Amino acid sequence: MFRFDDTKCYRMPPHFGGYDYVAEGTRYRDNVSISFSYTTERTRLEAYIPEAFTLVRPEVSVSFTQCRGIDWLAGSFYNLVMVSAPVRFDGTRDHVEAPYVLVIWENKTTPILSGREETGFPKIYADIEDLHIFSGNYFTNVSFEGNTFLRLHFADAVPYSEQELARTKIVPMDAIGWRYIPKVGGPGADLSQPIFFPQECEVSGAWTGKGSVEWTELSWLQNPSQAQIIKALAELPMLAVGPATMLEGALVLKAPLARVLE
Repeated sequence: MFRFDDTKCYRMPPHFGGYDYVAEGTRYRDNVSISFSYTTERTRLEAYIPEAFTLVRPEVSVSFTQCRGIDWLAGSFYNLVMVSAPVRFDGTRDHVEAPYVLVIWENKTTPILSGREETGFPKIYADIEDLHIFSGNYFTNVSFEGNTFLRLHFADAVPYSEQELARTKIVPMDAIGWRYIPKVGGPGADLSQPIFFPQECEVSGAWTGKGSVEWTELSWLQNPSQAQIIKALAELPMLAVGPATMLEGALVLKAPLARVLE
């Protein structure tokens, strides 16, 4: 009969065997990321921030990343869109400040499953277009079963100067999430805990420009499992829109340094 080995790591379904823990990070070797940010109403944003955190600024960040050359996927690829807000955690042991991930949409199953169970990030599925590039415009659409709910547009790109790029060679991209595993057969959680996941970008190119974020609410019939998420984000007012940033480079996930916050 199958028996678990406490020295191994397992993913569902675990009974086909585990794998050895590797005490090193993993690289996403070829990435293009565009980040947008806007100020919103503090009280409305705080409604989606767990009480364990303090909201640092009433700011929403929306980032699109086109990931290529992923080591742990044998060189494969996927796209993602992450929505976050800056928070601070002050616990009995940990005192950290980083973006709290409200939701991540991804267009491939494998990173969704591993990211939810192993790192506590709220990953869900969507169709995410590769980056369209035409006549100085960079844009993408995010949809679910043919219904578009997010459009991102970046234009008027101005490259960083040599001095600015030199100061931006390594960009920390640490993130905070909440790992929630519901109970079987009833309400409540079997596991509910804040997590910290360190990562960084090794930047090879950087630009600033103008960006726009356009949310479109979907009905329950159009997207029964995500409509309330899209509605909540779409209803956050955009009081002031900041400049957008595009980065090219390699992303390094420091999974062995990830931890539960205490």
